Amino acid sequence: MRVAKDGKPFDIDHLSADVCEGEVEVIQYLRPEGKRRRMLADVGVEAAKMAEDMVLSAEELNTLRVALYARFIMEPEEKEINEIAENGPGADSPAMCLARLIERKFNERSRDE
Repeated sequence: MRVAKDGKPFDIDHLSADVCEGEVEVIQYLRPEGKRRRMLADVGVEAAKMAEDMVLSAEELNTLRVALYARFIMEPEEKEINEIAENGPGADSPAMCLARLIERKFNERSRDE
């Protein structure tokens, strides 16, 4: 995951110009005041397409893990699902866990329809 270059506030309705194919925007909540910063995560083209109508967010926990959250834009926060990632490389890295979380949320919506 990387910080977006433009420094603009997060806008769920409009992707920024620096979002590349296969990337998604993520709201990162920063400690201690809960400020928000735009991050970009490379989750692959397929997961990025699934996430087109999603709000994705993340926060670093005291355990040096990362909590990831996903919900669809029109859903209430109560419908949000989450996953915990290791803050480093590998199969449980934030980007890999985020891709799995996106797929899980997308499939959950498909089952409900």
